[in-house]
Amino acid sequence: MADFIDSGDAGMPRYRSSAAARMVNIPVATLRVWERRYNVVGPTQAPSGHRLYSSQDVRRLVLIKQLVNKGHAIGMLARVDTARLQDLVSEAELTEATLVRGASRGPVSPNVTASPSVDSARLLIVGNGAGSRWSDALHGLEGVQVVGAVDESAVSELALQQVQADMVLADLGSVHMESVDWLSRLVRTVGARQMIVIYGFANSQVVEALRARAAVLRRSPLNPDEFRHTVLDTVRGWRSVNHALRAVPDPAPPARFDSTDLMTLISAMPKVACECPKHMADLITMLGQFEAYSADCESRQPADVALHAYLYRVAGHARALMEEALATVAQAEGVAVPGRRVAA
Repeated sequence: MADFIDSGDAGMPRYRSSAAARMVNIPVATLRVWERRYNVVGPTQAPSGHRLYSSQDVRRLVLIKQLVNKGHAIGMLARVDTARLQDLVSEAELTEATLVRGASRGPVSPNVTASPSVDSARLLIVGNGAGSRWSDALHGLEGVQVVGAVDESAVSELALQQVQADMVLADLGSVHMESVDWLSRLVRTVGARQMIVIYGFANSQVVEALRARAAVLRRSPLNPDEFRHTVLDTVRGWRSVNHALRAVPDPAPPARFDSTDLMTLISAMPKVACECPKHMADLITMLGQFEAYSADCESRQPADVALHAYLYRVAGHARALMEEALATVAQAEGVAVPGRRVAA
């Protein structure tokens, strides 16, 4: 399974401004402007006076930088919670992938194959010699369609303009901050939603930057069985979430009722003999709590970000449906519903 960041550890302030800015790949001066002018994150101030950032802060900054690069205004993004920032990034990447597919013309590199199975996860292999190194381990792997194997050259990167992939698997000896940006660019180019990085050497800041970009990380050397398990585990999670998200493609509407609204509605429905309104209110409260919990997990566990994004959306839609049901019951009882007119 993917490498996980401990829930408590993800919120622990540990990185100084220079380290956080390097992981996000922005100047320290830009980070300070974002904080001072827009309050994008709220770092902790150490007794020494240094501002310290957590893994959650870094992840949020990465998402904001991605959206700023796509033309979004920093002032608007600063007011958006992390879960919604992830939604915006996913929507933008899906749109870009669609445009790339529509614009793709011309010959494809001999090392890049096409027409994968609809039910398979399309896998692009990146790294010098990585394609041949893992060809035997990938042969016959169910649910995986290798669509290409490229090295780390600029020529190979240009060839990817004709390729679409669901996952990028990078097998690199050493990984630097420049590698993080390069891999992120490749993921955007092919429209992938998941990245696996096998690495030999990387400092803690680079590892944290990859985790903030939802990468599944594995330290080399890996034997063939470990490699296959890593790919299969990642593909299984990708496939289940990919299919499930088709049923809930859009984020849920914001919460309609707060705790005061719920108490008011329950107390205003004395004609309902059973306790259904109370049970419905309890369910709405619990679903809202689980929705918030899933959003928090999405921020704290970037390796499983797609799964938690799915749970967050499902919980939100379930909460919205129960809110609508409670509003319908209240309307039937002639009770005024906040934000909704009661039919005469």
